[in-house]
Amino acid sequence: MPSTTNSTGSTPRRAGRRRANSLRIAGVVVAAGLIAAACGSSTPSASKKSSNSHTDASGSNKSTTTTTTDSGTTTTTAAGGAATTTTTAGSSGTKTTTTTAKAATSTPTTAAAPSTPGGSLSSNTTSTPAATLTGIGASSIEPFYGKVLYQYNQLNHGVSVNFTGSGSGPGVTAIEQDTANFGQSEVPMTAAQLAASKGPVLQVPVDLGGVAISYHVSGVSGLKLNGPVLADIYLRKITNWNDPAIAALNPGLTLPNENIVPVFRSDTSGPGYDLDQYLIDTSTDWTAAIATTSPSTTWPTAGRATGDSGEDLNAGVASYIQETEGAIGYVEYSYALEANFSNAALLNKSGSYVTPSVGSIGAAGATATALSSTNFNIIDSAGGSTYPLTNFSWALIYQKQPTTNTGIVLGKLFQWVTTSGQSYSSGLGYAPLPATAVSLAHSTLLGLQTSSGSPIFTS
Repeated sequence: MPSTTNSTGSTPRRAGRRRANSLRIAGVVVAAGLIAAACGSSTPSASKKSSNSHTDASGSNKSTTTTTTDSGTTTTTAAGGAATTTTTAGSSGTKTTTTTAKAATSTPTTAAAPSTPGGSLSSNTTSTPAATLTGIGASSIEPFYGKVLYQYNQLNHGVSVNFTGSGSGPGVTAIEQDTANFGQSEVPMTAAQLAASKGPVLQVPVDLGGVAISYHVSGVSGLKLNGPVLADIYLRKITNWNDPAIAALNPGLTLPNENIVPVFRSDTSGPGYDLDQYLIDTSTDWTAAIATTSPSTTWPTAGRATGDSGEDLNAGVASYIQETEGAIGYVEYSYALEANFSNAALLNKSGSYVTPSVGSIGAAGATATALSSTNFNIIDSAGGSTYPLTNFSWALIYQKQPTTNTGIVLGKLFQWVTTSGQSYSSGLGYAPLPATAVSLAHSTLLGLQTSSGSPIFTS
């Protein structure tokens, strides 16, 4: 089952786990807070104009003084530097004299730019109205959200964010059905999913992570694997750790005569999608077995051992690997780092064997020079130091928000997460977002609108 964390950062016991887990593997529903901005400026009331002042159709203020004497009535009108005096008939006869002073030169005014209720997206990111937000989606981001949203809570106490890490699939479903303020997915929504939603959806890159191929083989470290061998392990063509194909990649290792126990995600997942893409790119056996070249968030049937139902979420896979001698599986690197797993070095496109690390994940992220929600694949990127199983995680947010305050809170929150919040990523096994992703996040959040379609933020 998905897990929950409250605003104090505590994590209740996970219920219904298939296996006991002595390891704390970040399962969280995250809460963060934000102090409401209550210091809006007040507008003093305008001074009352005298009863003999008015404004003409041009907007000029005129002052009129009328004086009546025995000789007649004198009316003097002053407007913008011009003065006109008219004297009318009195008892001594009728006489009219008009004197006009030089008119004042008017100064053209520039129309003010349309105001936006949220102001500048980049300023005062921790000062917004109070709100309670809900998010549902990828468990891969839970360790990151657990830390970064807690830190946001320490700066802001008026906003709570409850995030349930139930997988990328539920994250997409939540946004399609509009049952959460934001969804979270390791893979951006497809055109069909976007069309099934209740309005335009903004997709915001919020973190950069990797998928570790972790294994539990006593006495073995420094294992190297490539796509074809890893594919054959999941296809059950290779079933023993001392198989010649594995030994050929690891001439310096003593491999045991021990059964390989591959574990996979039973639920929809971003890590499964990434590994599927890597195997499609590198193994003809894999593409022949799954009969497609399109990766899926549902682990292919051909890669499931007969009778094995797999494990739920990253935490379930990590627990299985920890408890099972001979196991190998795919899990978000943050979970593998916390569990101190042994992780295989994978062969990348440039011919280098690379293990997951903040540096190698960041190197892969740096190759995303034209990142977008339709151009997001950085699996097996070129470069000697790039880790081949690297991905971005995406927050899914409706463009038109039901209330302006909710839109302001969402925009400011994710602007902070994708900028200041990135300082917490490295210690958790994620790499800070590259500049291209930060820029994309900012420009995407600028698209947030009120329910009537007006922009909420300026840049």
